[in-house]
Amino acid sequence: MRLLLLVIASLVASGAVAQTPAASTPLPASIDIVKLEQNLWTTMAEGDFGTVRSLFTEDFILVDEHIQALDTLLITLKHCKLESYELRDLQVRILTPDSALTAYHVVNTFQCGTADKPTVMNNDNNSVTVWVRQPKSGRWLAQVHTETPAKP
Repeated sequence: MRLLLLVIASLVASGAVAQTPAASTPLPASIDIVKLEQNLWTTMAEGDFGTVRSLFTEDFILVDEHIQALDTLLITLKHCKLESYELRDLQVRILTPDSALTAYHVVNTFQCGTADKPTVMNNDNNSVTVWVRQPKSGRWLAQVHTETPAKP
C-alpha cells in the first residue's frame, strides 16, 4: 500500500498525471445558457434579423420536418413573424467547457402568409439547442436546434 501511495505521489509531483481541460477553463453557468436561449427567442419575436443572425454559428443547422441551414431559417422568419412563445421546463446540460445544450417544451404562435391571406401556425414542441463557445471571441452561439411535436 505504501508503494502505491509513493508512486501516485511521485506521478502527481512530476506532472505526469494529465489535467483535464475543464480544470483550466471555467464552465459556463447554467443560468448564462438559459439567458442565451431566452434572448434568442425574444430577438426572433422582435424581428431584429441582424441580431438573430449574430446568435447562430455559420454552420448552424435546424432539424424539424426538414433539415435547414441558417439562410433558410432566416427567410422563414422574415415570412412568418413569431407572435408569442412560452418556454417551459427549460433544462441545461453542460457538455464541455465550450459546449452546452438546452432542452425545453415550447409553445409558440407564428403569423405567416400575407395581410390578405394570413395563416396562423400554433406549435407545441419539445426542443433542443446546442450552444458552442467560439474560440476567438468567446461568444456563445447556437449551432444546432431541433424540434419534435409534443404529444398532447
